[in-house]
Amino acid sequence: MRSLKFAVVGLLALVVAACRTAPVQNVSSQPFPADASKLSMAQIEESIIKAAGEREWIVQRKAEGELIATYSPRDHLAKVEIDFDQSEFSISYVDSTNLNYDGTSIHYNYNRWVNNLRQDILREVSAKAVLAN
Repeated sequence: MRSLKFAVVGLLALVVAACRTAPVQNVSSQPFPADASKLSMAQIEESIIKAAGEREWIVQRKAEGELIATYSPRDHLAKVEIDFDQSEFSISYVDSTNLNYDGTSIHYNYNRWVNNLRQDILREVSAKAVLAN
């Protein structure tokens, strides 16, 4: 009987943990490193696409300075818009599937995915800017 109680409590804890949500965190006006101003828009776009691709985001060009990136691990899907110029970029929520989005909150993994993308973009643009010297 005691084992059954522990099993039920453990199962409930897993269910609650799997359903955790957090407020959607967009990236707004994240500055590029100063050296990025030496890069063309095409070079910055190339760097963003490379960084996203390394994390398995699928990127489509919407217009100059605008990309749509989609990440779909397992049965989840997250879609964001990446707007950029030569000095800064933003990542904004567009759509999702199976991430419990309710208009303001979303599965907590979404924010981790977007933050990883942000860091990777900064690293890739910085590396390309250093090589451009």
